Order: sequence, then C-alpha cells, then structure tokens
Amino acid sequence: MKLVHKDFHFVFHFKENTRSLLVIEQPRIFLRLVSELTASDCEEESGFVLSENDEVLKKKDKLACIVNPLAISLNERKLLSKLGELLKKEILSTELLIEGNRIISDLESYVINIVQGMEWGLIYSDKMDIQSLLKLADIRFDDMHESLVEKILDYMKVSCELLHVKCFVFVHLLSYLTEYEVEKFYEYVHYQKICVLLMENRQPDMVKKYSETIIIDKDSCEIHLDV
Repeated sequence: MKLVHKDFHFVFHFKENTRSLLVIEQPRIFLRLVSELTASDCEEESGFVLSENDEVLKKKDKLACIVNPLAISLNERKLLSKLGELLKKEILSTELLIEGNRIISDLESYVINIVQGMEWGLIYSDKMDIQSLLKLADIRFDDMHESLVEKILDYMKVSCELLHVKCFVFVHLLSYLTEYEVEKFYEYVHYQKICVLLMENRQPDMVKKYSETIIIDKDSCEIHLDV
C-alpha cells in the first residue's frame, strides 16, 4: 500500500510494523491537504493517490480520514447499511428464513386484525419481507465504550470488515490519546496489518517512535526525518 501526493515528494509505503507520520506546520497546506482527504465527492480534484501493487484505488472506498475521533460512530449510515445487507444474506441462506417468514406472516395477520377492528377505511403495506423485519428490529452496533481508543479500534475493525477500508488517516489523533493508549493503538494496528497515517500540525514529543516521518515546515519545505 502506498500514499503519495502529486504536488509533494513524500511517499508513505505503509510497510509492516511502521509508524507513519505527516507533520504539516504550514497552516494553509495543512488545511488544503485535510480538505482533499475529506472531500470524497471530489476525488478527481485531490492530489492524493492511494495505490496497492501499482493499482490506483478509489480513496472514497478504501481510505477513511478521521478529523474528529470524538464524532465517529459505529452506527453511521454506511456501516448500518452494510450490516443490514450482511444480516439479510445470513437469513436468506440459513434456516432463519423459515422462522423469519413465519414471523412476517404472524405480523401481517396482526396488522389485518388491527385494521379490521377500526371504523375507518384504513390501508397498510402488504409488502413485508425480511428487510422490513430487520428495519423494524432496528439492529445496530453497541456504541458504548470505556475509552476513546477502544471506540476507535472498534470503528476501524468494523470499517475494515464491512466497508473493506484499507487505509486510515487520523488528524490530530495524538491530542486525544495518552502515550499508553497510542501504544495500544499501534499494537492493534500492527497485529491487524492496517495502514495508518497520522497528520499533525506540530512535531509530537514521541516523534522518534515514528519510522516514516515527513515534515512540511512553515516555509513549505519538505523534510524527511531518518529515525
């Protein structure tokens, strides 16, 4: 996996067990690059290129940029949509389908009894199916976590498994985590072989722990740190 930008020389290779860090001290460049990463609907205007084995990947499908880790949710629309598809596929391919059809039949009979018991002319949907049943159940992820780092790791796990995200870019993540939590974060990332890039606007105290570090200073000069 490789991430480059057409206007800069840096190349992040995301090799196994590496820690990749991009420090952008120039505010205008910082704003520009973060905006490019988050504007998934304007991919052709972005200078970033994500590739794997010399094949260019669509960033909106394979790359997730997290600007505010406090705002992430396992129950965002894309994840719930994929979860629904997975649950429906599981039901349709197992004995759960027989039970599901029985529940739908009972539910339809129940609705008919309600409608017939009223004085008014009422209509109802007679197109109940497994999808309707899942929507009624409102199945979602348990989004309660003891710590922010646990929530982040769960979000990454679910995003990789359901959305097939291959690369995560975190903006100012180090401002939210303790040193112990950062180590826990990387322990999981390396074990799962997930590609991660941290973007900061200043050098962190633990910069020597990052084996792949690029700094764009206030004069817009690009500096490659050898650790």
